[in-house]
Amino acid sequence: MGYCINPLCKQRQNPDDVNHCLFCGTSLLINDRICLVKPLRELTENPFNYMEVFEVDDIGTQWNPGCKRRVMKVLKWNTPKLVDLIERESLTLRLIEHPCIPKSTIDDFFTFIPNNSSLILHCLIMDKFEGENLEQWLESNGRISQSVALQWLRQLVEILDEVHRTEFFHRDIKPSNIILQSSGQLALIDFGVARRVTDTYLAKVSGSGGSDTGRGGRYEITSVSTPRYSPLEQVNGQAVPQSDFYALGRTLVQLLTGIQLMDLPIDKKTGNLIWRDKAEQIDKPFADFIEELMAPLPGQRPQTTRVILQRLEGLPLKSKLHRLITSKSFQIGAGVVGALSLFGLFYASLPFIANYYLDQGKKAQQENRFADAQDHFNQAIKYNYNLTSSISQFYFEQADRRGNTLEASRKYYELAIKLNPKYEDAYTNLALICQEISDDNCIKSSYEALFRLNPKSWLGHYTLGSFYDDRTEYRLAEQQYKLAIKNNSQAVAAINNLSRLKNITGDYNTAVSLAFDGLKKTKDPESQATLYKNLGWAKLGQKKYSEAKQYLEKATDLDSKRTDAYCLLAQVHEALGEINHARISWEVCLVAESNQLEVQKWRKQVLKRLLGDIVPGSSP
Repeated sequence: MGYCINPLCKQRQNPDDVNHCLFCGTSLLINDRICLVKPLRELTENPFNYMEVFEVDDIGTQWNPGCKRRVMKVLKWNTPKLVDLIERESLTLRLIEHPCIPKSTIDDFFTFIPNNSSLILHCLIMDKFEGENLEQWLESNGRISQSVALQWLRQLVEILDEVHRTEFFHRDIKPSNIILQSSGQLALIDFGVARRVTDTYLAKVSGSGGSDTGRGGRYEITSVSTPRYSPLEQVNGQAVPQSDFYALGRTLVQLLTGIQLMDLPIDKKTGNLIWRDKAEQIDKPFADFIEELMAPLPGQRPQTTRVILQRLEGLPLKSKLHRLITSKSFQIGAGVVGALSLFGLFYASLPFIANYYLDQGKKAQQENRFADAQDHFNQAIKYNYNLTSSISQFYFEQADRRGNTLEASRKYYELAIKLNPKYEDAYTNLALICQEISDDNCIKSSYEALFRLNPKSWLGHYTLGSFYDDRTEYRLAEQQYKLAIKNNSQAVAAINNLSRLKNITGDYNTAVSLAFDGLKKTKDPESQATLYKNLGWAKLGQKKYSEAKQYLEKATDLDSKRTDAYCLLAQVHEALGEINHARISWEVCLVAESNQLEVQKWRKQVLKRLLGDIVPGSSP
C-alpha cells in the first residue's frame, strides 16, 4: 500500500499497483525515486501538526545504493520560520558525520508540489535506524540498571562529542529522540532544532560580549524547548552547548526511575526533581553526577563532552569506594582496626575530605554564604592543593552568572586569577568588566598581564580594539584589530570591525577588501549581514550606488534588525532618487534601537536636514 504525499488529499492510501493517487492524482513516485511506505506519525488535519514523517523506499541507486528503508520529513506549511528549521536540519545532517546520526545528502532535500495544488512541500530524507526509541523501550522493559545507564551515557556523550566538535548543539535530547538499535548501540535523531555555534556565539562565551557587530550586548539564540527536558536558559532563548547536558541528565532520570518526568515531585525551594528514592539501584556518586548534569546554571554543569567522558572514567572507582565505605563489613572492620589504622585511613581519605570541602564551598557560594564558601575552599586546598585550579574555574563560572552586578563579577574574576595567575580568559573578562565601569588602571593591568602570558591572544587584542573603538581612538583600535587577525586569520569579528573603521576613515577600497575576506570565512547569517553592511557603506562612499543598494538589501534580508544598514540604505535611495523608499528607510533608522556612534551621527544629520539646516543628498 502506497501513500499520497498531498496533505490535503482525503484518501491517501493507495493500492501497490497504481502510479498516481486515485483520489487527487498526485504522483506516488516522488522525484522519480521516493515511495511513501507508511506514516511514522499519525496523519491528521490538525493545523498545529506542521510536519509529517514517513518511512520510504528510496529506489534511486545514486542516493541509496544499499536499498535501505529511509525516513522522509514533509513540511506541510510554507512559513519562513518552519522552512528555516528544516533547511537548518538538512545542513546539520550534511555536516555532521557519525554512524549514530542520520545521514543525509544535498540531494535529499527538495521541494514538491502536489497535483493541482499551490502547496509547496519541503521534503528531507535521511537514513533510518532500525530499532525502537527509548520512550517505547522504557514502556516495555522498565527502568534500567546502573551499568546500562553508564554504558548508554557514554555512548550518547561520544555522539554529542562529535556534534559539539562540528560546532552544533542538539537542543532536543529526550528518550523519544534516542534509538536503541539491535546491535545495542544508541543513535541520536531529530536535529530539527539543532543550532550551530557561530563566531558571534563563540566570542560571547569567551567573554567578548558579542552583538550583531561583535561589540557589546548579548547574543540570543532562538527559543525552542521541550517541557521538563529543557533548562531555563534554553526556555529564555539563551541555549548553550551545556544545555544538552541538562537534557541528557533529565533523560537519565526518566530511564533510571521508569517514571515520566511530569510525574516526579519537585523540590519547591530549589525547583530540582526529587528522584533518587525512585532509583535505589544506583550509587550516590553516580546520582551526584547526574544532579551536576542537571544543575540550574550552565556554568555549574560540566563544560565539555571531554570533561564528562573523563569523569565517567573515574565513576566506577568512586562507586566501589562508596559501597565499601557504607558496607557493614567495612564499618565493623574499621572498628576492630581502630586507632592502629586511623592515621593511614585518614591519609588515604584526604582526597575525599578535600572534595567534600570543595562541594560544601560550591553549595555555600550558590546560597550566597560567601564567607562560608571561602572557608570551605581554603580547607579543600589545604587537603589537596591540586584543587586550586578547579576552584579558580568555579570562581570564573560564578563571575559569568546572569544577574551579577559588575562589581560582583569583577570580584570573582580577581579571585579566579588569584588562585590561577595563568588563567587567560579570566584576564580577558576582567578587562571587559573594568571597561564597563571605566576603571582605566584595571583595564591596563589586565591586558598587560594577559599579553605577558600570551602575546598572541587574538581575543585579547580584539576586545582591546573594541575598547579603543568605543573611545573613537581609531588608530589604536586598528592596531589591535590587525594583531587579532594576524594571530587568528579566522577572527571574523575583528575583520568586520576593521572594515567598519576603514569606512569611518574613508579608506573604502580597504573596507571592501576586508569585507569580502570576511565573507569567505563565515556562514553565520548575522556575521554575513554585518559584512554586507560594510560593503554597502564602502560602495556608497565610492558613489557606486547600485552596488551599495544591492549589498545593503542583502544585509537587511539576513538581519532585519540592522539599524545601521537602514540608515545607509536611506542615503543610497536618496542618491538614486528613490524618495519614497528613502523615507521608509529613514523612519526605520530613526526609531529602531541602536547605540552605535555612526547611527547617532546619521540621525543628527537627517534631523538637521529636516529642519532645513543642510541640503538633501549630502554625503554621509
